[in-house]
Amino acid sequence: MIKILLDQNIPEPVTDWLQKEVGDKATITSTRILNLQRMTDEEIFYFCQNHRMIIVTYDEDFQNPLVIPNIPGCGVVRLNIYPTGLKQTQEALRRLLDRHSIEIWERASIVVDPKKIRYQKK
Repeated sequence: MIKILLDQNIPEPVTDWLQKEVGDKATITSTRILNLQRMTDEEIFYFCQNHRMIIVTYDEDFQNPLVIPNIPGCGVVRLNIYPTGLKQTQEALRRLLDRHSIEIWERASIVVDPKKIRYQKK
């Protein structure tokens, strides 16, 4: 089963919304639900690697090898959108789901920009 962790900067209602969108293809949780808000980006990244989780975030640190060494891992989805409200986040994730099935988010580095999606398999 695919496991996805929403970073603390993702609006809380996205958790239930995304779970409904993907159904039983994945389990969606968040740093809030797991009480991981005080962890650094690096700690969250390695937590995801150890638990084979895909991280969904707005934070570019998760794809920056100067911040987090040995980046190839389970999967990172960065939403490079602004503003970062609920509606914009849902629209970005909907575009991603329409273009790339959730099954291929694993071991990939994905950036969702306002007009394009960059997908790189690791």
